[in-house]
Amino acid sequence: MLIQAKITSLKYYESLTNIMRKFQFIQTSVFMDKRYAFSGNQLATFWNFLECAELKSEEMQGITREMNFSETTFALNPTMDNVAAKVRIFTPGMEIPFAGHPTLGTAFVLKEKSILDPSSNKSALELQIGRIPVEFLSDSKVQMTQPKPEFLQVFESQEEIATMLGIGSNDISTASPMQYVSTGFSFLIIKLNSIEAVQRAYPNPIRLNKILKNHPSRDILIFTTQCTHSDSSVHARMFAPEAGVPEDPATGSAAGPLGAYLYNYDVLGDDQERFTIEQGFEMNRPSLLEVEVPSSLEFVLVSGEVRKTAEGQFLLPN
Repeated sequence: MLIQAKITSLKYYESLTNIMRKFQFIQTSVFMDKRYAFSGNQLATFWNFLECAELKSEEMQGITREMNFSETTFALNPTMDNVAAKVRIFTPGMEIPFAGHPTLGTAFVLKEKSILDPSSNKSALELQIGRIPVEFLSDSKVQMTQPKPEFLQVFESQEEIATMLGIGSNDISTASPMQYVSTGFSFLIIKLNSIEAVQRAYPNPIRLNKILKNHPSRDILIFTTQCTHSDSSVHARMFAPEAGVPEDPATGSAAGPLGAYLYNYDVLGDDQERFTIEQGFEMNRPSLLEVEVPSSLEFVLVSGEVRKTAEGQFLLPN
């Protein structure tokens, strides 16, 4: 009876998959911290160009909501010269033009599938913001070059920010401004005085959307120079509720702006150009992001460790 039940179940599964469209994906963890068994920011990458070309935008968005990670990526034939693939990036709430951990994770997957030139450590991907160079520093460590930092609007009201974050005004540092910075995507960067204040922050999405309504973006990164690990430069958290990401465990697109901010305002002293950002601890997904900012401020380098965690097929009804 048991054997017959298994055969029946198998036949049912086979009949079900025969009427489904199948899309191959690989899951990775990006910006891993090797000191922890489960770390980094999870990503699903649909890497098969032909399969992804069959998907409509609304299907990509639906798949992303089903995967329920901060982002999911879809690789397609490029439309630009000197790039290996065109990559579309979705959060559960929307398609976005640029993101960090999806860029590194997708490059890692395309390298594994030999879509990137296996004989070269350098390549580039086509994103909505343009051509983004990537480099493999090792088999598991990937680096991206982000565009020249832009220092945008300064936010003046500490009281409004404190109310929005659920902290006190005196938790916000006055040593450097609350400012929007972009290396392809803008974030409001806010320095807090202690790791306790960073941990205590609990953003109110309604207030956040109202207060930042007419500003460059509604994505916020808070940080402090007090860290969990002594070899980290800063401890950070990032919130993007409008994009369907209440909190992100590792944000490469915010790491570049944060690195530029740290360098521009000499937050750590000694004109430091290399920074290690710890993030995701409040989500039980400890992550490490490394940033290098050249003195010219012409670009920013962001790198991190990537690990493959799963591989499979996504089944979508015809």
